[in-house]
Amino acid sequence: MSDVLVVGGGMAGALAALSARRAGASVRLVRRALGATAMSSGAVDVAASPFAPGGDLAGQAGDYLEAAAAIARVRPRHPYAVLKGQLSRLPEALAFLVAALPELFDPPGRNNTLLLTPLGTVKPTALAQRSQLGGDLSTLEGPVVVAHLGVNPRFDATLVARGLTAAAKAIGRELEIRAVEARPFRRVEDALRTPYELAQDLDAPGRLEALVEELGHALPPGTRTVLLPPLLGRSTPRLAERLSQALNVRCFEVLSASPSVPGVRLQEALDAALKAAQVELLEMELTRTEDGTLMLAGAPAQAKTVVLATGKFIGGGIRREARFEETLFGLPVFVSGRDAGDAALGELLSERITDDQAAFRAGVRIDASLRPVGADGRPLIPNLFAAGSVLEGYDPASDKTGLGVAAFTGFLAGEAAAEAAGSSAGPGGGASR
Repeated sequence: MSDVLVVGGGMAGALAALSARRAGASVRLVRRALGATAMSSGAVDVAASPFAPGGDLAGQAGDYLEAAAAIARVRPRHPYAVLKGQLSRLPEALAFLVAALPELFDPPGRNNTLLLTPLGTVKPTALAQRSQLGGDLSTLEGPVVVAHLGVNPRFDATLVARGLTAAAKAIGRELEIRAVEARPFRRVEDALRTPYELAQDLDAPGRLEALVEELGHALPPGTRTVLLPPLLGRSTPRLAERLSQALNVRCFEVLSASPSVPGVRLQEALDAALKAAQVELLEMELTRTEDGTLMLAGAPAQAKTVVLATGKFIGGGIRREARFEETLFGLPVFVSGRDAGDAALGELLSERITDDQAAFRAGVRIDASLRPVGADGRPLIPNLFAAGSVLEGYDPASDKTGLGVAAFTGFLAGEAAAEAAGSSAGPGGGASR
């Protein structure tokens, strides 16, 4: 029997497991497969001001802790609002994440960085991987080159350069920016290779030197910064740093869309941290019997407490077939302040993509202790806690709080589950209603 069973292994589940281990609990983590964290940009968005219009980049670059507090004031169902009494611990949660993944992250400042996406747009984020962080629009050193690498159809350097030029002007910066092409990938079939395969290619012996040679020929004299597709190594540590040293030019990746090499790097770093912390990590199906017993490989998955961190629609924690439902415990799913239940999708989706899409904020409702609750606010399962995208009140893909909420709620849920396990009266068959 473990003290804490964590269901789900993305950012929220991993932070819950690591937090519970720090509190002295024995922890088992079960997941079916990699979820949304592995498909993320690789950066951790915490909050952007809810009062800054979409085009107000300067407003979005402000203090993300103040922004989180503002979100808590104006969005009463957002996890930051539910947990506003503990919001002062958000920096502690981020520091815990950085300490667990020192090979990826440096401690963040207080303000958001403005990082470029492959679409040429700019996104505010609190915490980025070292290979991404120097691409901050606020501090970018020009002249800047955006480099296209051979036959990579997923990255348009010209589009990104145009977007960067417009974004720089929007915050009052005049940067010399141009797009160039280097060809480290020369074969026609390279166009059919996945980003993971291309990144792994750059990890191979001799490939860094080939990339240095290609870029050295392509860069105009006086170049200070090079922005590259998010392919700088699947597993080789600090490939961007080594490239910068070899070229004597600052080299960084833009943020990633899915499929995401930086997202996989982040997930693999979390997995390594779990292993180092002696968390038992299992990739298999967890089921629940009619009497509420959690089953793993045909046997009860006994634990004193459980953290539900199964994600939303991508991770499979929430689904809508005949109705909205949480998939493991059958917990009620709430959206816009009511039990979603049989609500028609048409009621919760807008025809315009830029409008609010309420369906994507569907999730499990929690109290200030991170326990899932019903419409009356009472906990549904005494020894169950929840964290991450499975929660009601935010859309992790669009509201600029995604992995920040996952890290914060995972950190708190793991701690709370460990504390509850320590005061548990004795073993049981897992969470039950």
